[in-house]
Amino acid sequence: MKAIQITKNGGTEVLEYKEVQLPVPAQGQVLVKIHAAPVNFIDTILREGSMPPGMMPELPFIPGVEGTGIIKDANGTHLNKGDKVAFLGVIGSSAYAEYALVDAGKLVVLSKEANLQEAAVLPVNYFTAYHMLKNVARVERGKTALIYAASGGVGTALIQIAKLLEIRIIALERRDEKVKNAMSMGADHAFNTSDENWKKKLIEAVGENAINYVFNPVAGNSIKNDLELLAPLGHVVVFGFLAGMGEFNLMQELMTNFSKAPTVSFSELYATFFNNYASVDKGLKELYQWLDEGKIKPVFETMPLKEARAAHEKLQKGLVRGKLLLITE
Repeated sequence: MKAIQITKNGGTEVLEYKEVQLPVPAQGQVLVKIHAAPVNFIDTILREGSMPPGMMPELPFIPGVEGTGIIKDANGTHLNKGDKVAFLGVIGSSAYAEYALVDAGKLVVLSKEANLQEAAVLPVNYFTAYHMLKNVARVERGKTALIYAASGGVGTALIQIAKLLEIRIIALERRDEKVKNAMSMGADHAFNTSDENWKKKLIEAVGENAINYVFNPVAGNSIKNDLELLAPLGHVVVFGFLAGMGEFNLMQELMTNFSKAPTVSFSELYATFFNNYASVDKGLKELYQWLDEGKIKPVFETMPLKEARAAHEKLQKGLVRGKLLLITE
């Protein structure tokens, strides 16, 4: 079969499109003919070899942690050959390939009418958004949420699900075209953080201390702004550190805003995957029900599997709107 294989860590040049051996399912696994393999930032980190010790797969490996496809070999499990399926897998799930092995208990069977490209967008991005909104922040109807990187994969999902939950949405982006895109997706207000007056403009639009929830993949020094804008009893959910750790004392900032009694939480997808998969399964099934009902509409673009190098470059340059999928056929 054809696959993207990494034999050494480095830049995009290490993504090799080549012929590799077809995997054979062990007990409890099924063989899935992959249709769409999403590209995630974790794939670029793994490619570079920058994951913490103990989290890097052994070389050589095939990247990709989620996908959709059709079961080729059900291998005696409760599933059936020909089922359309989606999966969220662990690091090393090898989805950048024509075929992949997946644990039968970690698959979601889709409807026969399911669009395998739309469905591929949901496992990482939409479940991340769903989990933060419903399980971490436990949002309430009518409240206000501040969403960073609102035109990205998780940001898009946050906007769509927050609208379903009747949350007022304030979007943040760093480019004017992405600010406009966030508004077109349904944000109530959107601001460009490259504008040094963005906080002043936000406060003028929605009022002081008006943000009930913040969903922040940037972290760094941005949490200082979050706490400043936060309403009393507000909740900041950090799910990434694109800007690093920051150059301030978080405890000191929390004490400065102590009268608001703020909550700061961290959301990490695999902590939930490994310790409470039942909630992942429940969330994914509700998301796919919403997809079937037309309540959510994934935003994505596609590239052929063999163009994985260009796909990684596009993602790392911040040029992807929504999700980028590698298509095998």
